[in-house]
Amino acid sequence: MKHRSPRPPALTPSIMIGLVCFAVGLTALLAYRAVEASRAQHELTERTLQEYAGFAAFQLKSATMARMMGQHRQALDPVVRWINARGPTPVLGAERLAQLVKEQGTICRCLDGISFFYQVTFADRRIEASASALATSDALRRIRDTVLAQVQGPSRVEPAFANPSGTRPIGVPLTSQYLVTIFGAIDARPYLFTHAVSVDTSGIPLLAYGFAVPAETPVSRAVQLVLSSQPVLPSTLTRGLHIDSILTITVRTPARALVYRNRVATDTRYAASDSLEPRQGGLQFEVAIVPTAAGQLIIGGLPRSRLPEILATAVLAVMLLGLLFYQYRRQEELGRLRDEFVSGVSHELRTPLSQIRLLAELLRLGKVPTEERRDRSLRIIDQEARRLTFLVESILSFTSSQRASLSPTATDISVDVEEIVSGFEPLATARGVRLLLQLAPALTADVDRGALRQVLLNLLDNAVRYGPTGQTVTVATARAGARWTLEVTDEGPGVPASEREAIFAPYYRLSRDMGGAVGGTGIGLAVVRRLVRAHGGDVQVQSVNESDTGVAAGARFVVSLPLSMMETRTT
Repeated sequence: MKHRSPRPPALTPSIMIGLVCFAVGLTALLAYRAVEASRAQHELTERTLQEYAGFAAFQLKSATMARMMGQHRQALDPVVRWINARGPTPVLGAERLAQLVKEQGTICRCLDGISFFYQVTFADRRIEASASALATSDALRRIRDTVLAQVQGPSRVEPAFANPSGTRPIGVPLTSQYLVTIFGAIDARPYLFTHAVSVDTSGIPLLAYGFAVPAETPVSRAVQLVLSSQPVLPSTLTRGLHIDSILTITVRTPARALVYRNRVATDTRYAASDSLEPRQGGLQFEVAIVPTAAGQLIIGGLPRSRLPEILATAVLAVMLLGLLFYQYRRQEELGRLRDEFVSGVSHELRTPLSQIRLLAELLRLGKVPTEERRDRSLRIIDQEARRLTFLVESILSFTSSQRASLSPTATDISVDVEEIVSGFEPLATARGVRLLLQLAPALTADVDRGALRQVLLNLLDNAVRYGPTGQTVTVATARAGARWTLEVTDEGPGVPASEREAIFAPYYRLSRDMGGAVGGTGIGLAVVRRLVRAHGGDVQVQSVNESDTGVAAGARFVVSLPLSMMETRTT
């Protein structure tokens, strides 16, 4: 004997909710990890680009300072030669200093833009300058104080000027010369003060010879020379791009005065800075990588934002979870409707079957004493058998109406309606209901006779079942142009306006009838609408009488059908 495999148990609500919560949590975790991974990737990229900018700032700072020191050493070379050949005294004087330095103008562009020359003697703390409107006593005093303070600062580590003359002449005091660079301001304009400091063998400063020049002139010249001749970033990163198109460069004095800028920095996400030591002037170099070029410095380009994909995934996950929850609720609802349908059918079957069995048993055993009571019992058996037949046909019609296979033929509507009502009359009489016919004569239409029978029987059963005892149910037909109508009117409580559309849904029952004494399967009106629409028609329910409070009294079901199914198929 074969044994059926057990049916897998259905998901309980708690398991379903648990699965949904798990899916939501897993989706949230994956989205969080994706956001974190994307954020970490962006942070790593930003740090890498900032390190590139820092490397470029360091390279630019070192190369610029080397250029400036080389140019200034070359400019002051004649002065160093003079000191090495003749000694620090007598002093040159500012005008003689200017003549010696300007002799280098033919071989060095480092003298462009010089405002004036100055000479500082440390023994008497005096300063002398060449003729210039900028060399005011107040400006010279600040220059002198700055030079004296700087020399008295930390010990110098810069290499001394070489002795270009070779061996120092006999009798000339032994001295060493060092290059010093100071940034300051004259009339609020940043200036560069460059001078050679001469010290004796004990390291005591004796005098300083130098010049003042607007800071932007030598700095801009040095930076541009570096950018045009030296790579501040490896060529493997720049890949042939000009450095000016990659970097935004800003150079400022220690007082934050601007001395050079190749473009205005609008985005400083990938920026870094580096500064010269105070003894070298403290110049500050700020470098930022242009965002539009940043992608070319990173292998594979800048990581694009994953936020749209993450949001789309999250939305899709939420939609899928919503769909799952909807399907679960729908499954639960279908299960409830199925249980109610089975319960209703069982109730509808149990009552007539019980009466048929009881009366048949009494008749078989001869326990019905009189002929009148035997006839009555036989009538009840016939009525209950008709109810069973009607119920079975209604269920079968519900199944067949979903397939909507019809065979319409030209039918005399009055004859068929009268025949159907006559067959239903015993059931109506048993419930104390009177049936009234108001049929239009000579009304012929294309209908499926079986479908018409089922539609009218369902409407009559609905009117008798939910109407009061002793009511009159009216069945009427009428012609309306190319269509005809079938109306079934009862004297029951009517249908609330809010439920007049819902009652045609399968398994639906009015809220007032839920759990009531009147049974039902909930498929009768659904069968009616499906069969009517399969004919190209429609069915509606109206209120016969409606009070001022909106309470309906009596219901009229109106079926509208085309006279010719051929016209319906054509349109």
